[in-house]
Amino acid sequence: MFANPFTPIFGGKPDVFFGRTEILNRFELAMIDPGSDDRALFITGTRGCGKTALLEQLSMKAREKKRVVIDLGPEDAIAQLVRALAGYDEISSTVSPQASVNILGIGGGISAGAVSKTSRAGRESLQSLLLERCEKAKNGLLVTVDEVQKVSVEDMSSICNAFQMASRKGHDIMLVVAGLPYAHATITHNEGCTYLRRASHEELGLFTWQETAEAFSGVFSGIKGCRISGICIDSLNEASFGHPYLMQLLGFHLITRINEGKPGKTHEASEEELRVAIENALLAYERRALDPLIEELTDSEKRYLTAMSTVLGDDRLALTSAIAKNLGAAQNKLSKARAGLIDNGIIAAPEHGKVMFCVPYLADYIKQDKRNSNAVAVARERRV
Repeated sequence: MFANPFTPIFGGKPDVFFGRTEILNRFELAMIDPGSDDRALFITGTRGCGKTALLEQLSMKAREKKRVVIDLGPEDAIAQLVRALAGYDEISSTVSPQASVNILGIGGGISAGAVSKTSRAGRESLQSLLLERCEKAKNGLLVTVDEVQKVSVEDMSSICNAFQMASRKGHDIMLVVAGLPYAHATITHNEGCTYLRRASHEELGLFTWQETAEAFSGVFSGIKGCRISGICIDSLNEASFGHPYLMQLLGFHLITRINEGKPGKTHEASEEELRVAIENALLAYERRALDPLIEELTDSEKRYLTAMSTVLGDDRLALTSAIAKNLGAAQNKLSKARAGLIDNGIIAAPEHGKVMFCVPYLADYIKQDKRNSNAVAVARERRV
């Protein structure tokens, strides 16, 4: 049995991390260069491209440098940040009330005992708490925000304003946020988020053929006794399209398939093991990635994708005029659906009047309408 280093999970920390070396190297330099533009990073990409995994890598590198790290999720971001900065939800202050008196024109005051007053630490406390924590963080501070598109505009505005002040005061701070493609324009166009307008914007896409081959080769070479041929690596490369989540799935299912055959201490992956692994990985990808993606789309976006998949040319591009003709609608009537798909990184417009798919296997998947479950198929067959 071979240990399986591949971890195909969404939104978690994989045991093996692929690529993004340029971003990681720039981040390391930014930690020691207070003038670097990379001290604020805005990472965008479609689901499965490795945004969360990259955030975790950046957090790990910052902790290695003894930097204070605060990782935030999208729900109640301000409350999370305040708790992390203050260590508690409430702030207590001691006051000494005085009662003023006036007797026969002579003024005076009567002091009562000190009273403890407790108030909840919230948005109004964020800036002072951040400045106070920065004073104590000898090696600097990093805050990361995942799924930033789910964070309220008010919360992001408060975070940006607090960071703006801390930066103005010369504190060693860094901010990294990650979200879906449309999040960048939505947030940076907000007046309260000017701090992020200067952030370096990194759009995570597919890995190149060489990057994917190097990633697979590097991981498999670390599995003692398990041999993978160059032809096998090429097949995995082709099947993955350089998509990080698909790469994890393919590697995971290949090692799983090999282990099912109870291999010896040394084993070379066979063509049959590779074939079954690819088949199982793609089925899992459809269920875990494509199904949820399609479920989140509007009906008009689904119709647009279906028509688009039907009129794709050999160059994998589709004419917007051909899509409109297929749907029997004017192009301007389809602009909202098209814009929504582009904003979410599902399709792109590489040339005027043309669009392309950005999510591997989606074109064939939506065209073949595999979305009906087995239970529905059987029910229809038996005419329930």
